[in-house]
Amino acid sequence: MLALIGVSFFSGCKEDQPVSNLPPDTHISIEEIKLTGENRLNSSVYLSWYGTDQDGYVIGYEYSLDQQTWTFTESRDSTFKFPIAAGQDTTDIDFYVRAIDNENTTDQSPAYLKVPLRNSPPEVEIVEETFPLDTAFSIVTFRWRFDDPDGVNTVVKALIKANDGDWTEIDRSKFLLSIRPTDSKQDGIVDANIYYNTDISSAGTTLSGLKNNDENVFYLKVIDFAGSESAVDTSNTIFIKKQVSDLLLIGGQPPQVNKVYQDLVQRNYGAFDAVDFALDNGQYQPKFWNPTFSLLTELYDKVVFNCDQSLFSNAITGQSGLLLEFASPVLQNYNNTGGKSFIITSFPAGYDPNEIRGAVPIDTLSTTSGQAVVNSDSSLVGVSSEWPSLQPTNLILGLDPFVPSIDGEAIYTAQISTFGAWEGPNVVGAVRRKAGKINQVFFSVEVYRFDKDPQKIDALFDKVLNKEFNW
Repeated sequence: MLALIGVSFFSGCKEDQPVSNLPPDTHISIEEIKLTGENRLNSSVYLSWYGTDQDGYVIGYEYSLDQQTWTFTESRDSTFKFPIAAGQDTTDIDFYVRAIDNENTTDQSPAYLKVPLRNSPPEVEIVEETFPLDTAFSIVTFRWRFDDPDGVNTVVKALIKANDGDWTEIDRSKFLLSIRPTDSKQDGIVDANIYYNTDISSAGTTLSGLKNNDENVFYLKVIDFAGSESAVDTSNTIFIKKQVSDLLLIGGQPPQVNKVYQDLVQRNYGAFDAVDFALDNGQYQPKFWNPTFSLLTELYDKVVFNCDQSLFSNAITGQSGLLLEFASPVLQNYNNTGGKSFIITSFPAGYDPNEIRGAVPIDTLSTTSGQAVVNSDSSLVGVSSEWPSLQPTNLILGLDPFVPSIDGEAIYTAQISTFGAWEGPNVVGAVRRKAGKINQVFFSVEVYRFDKDPQKIDALFDKVLNKEFNW
């Protein structure tokens, strides 16, 4: 009997009989999550797992939320963005994971974890560094942004409010907003149009409650698909100046020089709106020239722009340049669409006008050494008696005569003396025409310095603003 048993035992262990593969075993690093109420997890959850195999090794894993659809991974951990159904504030996620061994055998009893989730409220922010300082000239432009711990795609609505006006829905995919009164000349509470990014066509959305020529505060909030609202973000207080004229005077020089041009416009034209882009080292220049400057100039029939060779830095881009360089793309479009501009400037030595060619009627400047000079007994001479000759009280150094562009028409030349080896053109003033009528006057010399006979400068401003631009 013992012998029979012995034979039977050895016959069951023949070397050519295969041994069944044992399946792997799977474990989730956390066995249970005991969280309820406000302590539940948000929808972004980090999980880790591992597998063991007694007779081989683990080559990967599959995870599932329903034990029907499985996703393969070789990783042993991941951060998951679990779904929360729209309209729900909380949910429980069933998470399963199973190991696969080197013979493609799958753990038949997957590891399981119930993940308690709650919807987290979204967040919204007005980007403070992009918001205007304390005063805006009809246009308020700023960037904004939002986030959500459950994923930005769960945010379904964004709203803005001005002062005590109504909440107004805005496009949550457009993060540069501009606001302009529908009637920029009206005092008090007015509606406003909203503009997105660099588009200067209204988005068709009307914002109520704006206070024209008064202080304003803007509010933003976002709402996610569960109906949770963000905390409201509040802007700094800003005074929005109303429009009083069809002429905008842009000052880009020291206050005493800007004042000279303001007086010239006042005496020879009357009411005007003035902005000082050089004030406090350029703090009041547009942070976004397009669309802010575009939307501003659209309001005016005429623009007078005095600037010089001073360099300024843009607060948003950090780019350094002349004010005329920053403004050039907008001015070019402004003139092309029928606006009338009177631009007076000067340039640094050796300046390359490539950045401004499209905006003003200039082609090239002299690149020779030395200087072009106008003596106190010399003049800027108009091409006809209709353009008054201008003479300086003192010697003017470092003039910037230019060769006009192909569409430019010279109207002033300078009686030039030279220092050093300077050679070049003598044109210092030119115009452009639209449909045969002058719609741009450009000077490459600072006209206010040619003040030996102040009445002549008055006559120039009167001719440009009241005669040439009177169409």
